[in-house]
Formats: sequence, C-alpha cells, structure tokens
Amino acid sequence: MEPSEINPFPRTAGYFEEWTYENPSMYVSYDLRIFAFLGHPALVSLSGGKFRMPANSILILAPGEAYDFRNADPEAPFSLFCVSFDLTQEYRDSPHFRLPVYARNFQPEYLIDQKIRSGERDISNLSLPRIVYDCPEICDQVRLVYRIFQEKPIYYLERCSGIVKSILFASLPDRGTSDTDHKAAPGAARAQRAMRYIEEHFREPINAQSIAAAQNYHPYHLTRLTERYFGVTPYQYLMQCRIEEAVRLLIHTEKTVDDIASECGFANLPHFCSVIRRKTGLSPGEIRKNGHE
Repeated sequence: MEPSEINPFPRTAGYFEEWTYENPSMYVSYDLRIFAFLGHPALVSLSGGKFRMPANSILILAPGEAYDFRNADPEAPFSLFCVSFDLTQEYRDSPHFRLPVYARNFQPEYLIDQKIRSGERDISNLSLPRIVYDCPEICDQVRLVYRIFQEKPIYYLERCSGIVKSILFASLPDRGTSDTDHKAAPGAARAQRAMRYIEEHFREPINAQSIAAAQNYHPYHLTRLTERYFGVTPYQYLMQCRIEEAVRLLIHTEKTVDDIASECGFANLPHFCSVIRRKTGLSPGEIRKNGHE
C-alpha cells in the first residue's frame, strides 16, 4: 500500500485505567488497533512471542492479529489508550463492524477491510505488528484522539484521521525505534534480548551476573537498560518468570512442591516457599488448593 493511499477512518477510541482483565485466551480484532501504554509495565503476548511494554510505548496491530495483555506485576496494573481504525475511508459505512473476540471465535469473513484479507491491499510496508518504545510524543497523540472522540467537535473524525496517519508514519522503522523483529534502538534491543534470554533460561541456575555475561554487557549497565525500557531489573524479571511458572505448575499439574521448586530454578524448597509467600501472600499448598476449588 502506498503512503499516499492511507486515509484512516477512526472507528473508536477508549481508555482503560489500571488494567485488571485476565482473559482465558488471546483476542483478535477486526480492524487495526493502536495501543498506548501508560504507568506500570505490561506484558503483551503476540504470535511472535511475549514483549514487555513500559510506560510511553505503543503497539500497532493489523486486523486478525492475535494478542493478549497482562500486568507485568500483578500488584502494579498498567493503563492504556486504544484507537481502532481502517486504513482508508472505503469501509466507513460497513455493516460488518464487530468488537474484538477470542481467537477461537474469530471469523475472517467479518474483517472490516476485506481487501487486506484477500491480499489486494498489501500492508507489509507498515511493519505490523509494530512496537515502539520510549515515545511519549506519540502516546500524547493517541491520548489526543481519545479526547477528541469524547468531545466530538465539528469534523472530529477528519481531525482524528489526520492524527492517526501522523502516528502511523511517526512510528515507522526509519524512526530508529524497536519492533517485534528487533529492528531496534541499541538500548531497547539489548534490553529486549536480555528479557528473552531470561524467558528461555529461567529454569536454569542463572543470576544477574550470568544474564549480563550472556549479553556481553556489564550487569550495572544492563540493569539500567531494563529498568528504563521495562521497569524491572533482570533479577526481578527472573524471579517473576519463575513464580509465574511455579504457580502454573501448582494449579495445573500434580507434581510435588519439591519437584516444582527444582524445575523452576529455585535453589531449595525453603527459598521457594519464602519467595512464593512474599510475592503472592499464599503458600504453595494454598495456591494449589485455591486453584482447584
């Protein structure tokens, strides 16, 4: 699709404060979406993996792309603005508009822009899905679209259309920012690689020093990067990954607590029990019991 052909039609704009939803499966939308993340970091699941979204980051999704959001820290919910839109005005009167659905219920024939579905409208040059870190100015534009939608002044759709187009072009790869393929600013890319390394190796006896060594980087500087882009240190994220997996195994398997502690990378059972209680307020046995009720 040529840039000159893009004339967005904004459909809706919403604000979600202190996200607390826990969806049982991934969602899919029938139009394009821009999400601006605020406050605490979020954990985003896409078909290409999991990504941590710190404050002042945006995510742009193509229609039909499965996604899910979680709080990176259950005790620190994030907030976000969302704008849904079509790339052209062609389907502005479409009777097929539908809200996002669970992936298992997705029906491609209801995609609003059927030319995207058929391949007649090629959107590959938009590099979607796209993540942009550290972009408060773009987040402000998303917030502005939401405000205009709420107030609905004269020509509000036309004004929002121009802003959405500006957001699309401001977030393209030549801006030197990060995306899901790691065409990234060096700091964001290095921090993302460290997080991916932790996700792949958290069951092993790794620590902050070995994580940094695997990235050929000094632990102090790596910590500064991950705190800047993701709001946590490598050690904090390591413990979070271990705890999330331990809770999953406690609820969904019959493995012993000893085996789960070992499998999730904890040095011993007392340490495991202490960390679980400190982070969740429950013992491993209580987590298992509550999960089975």
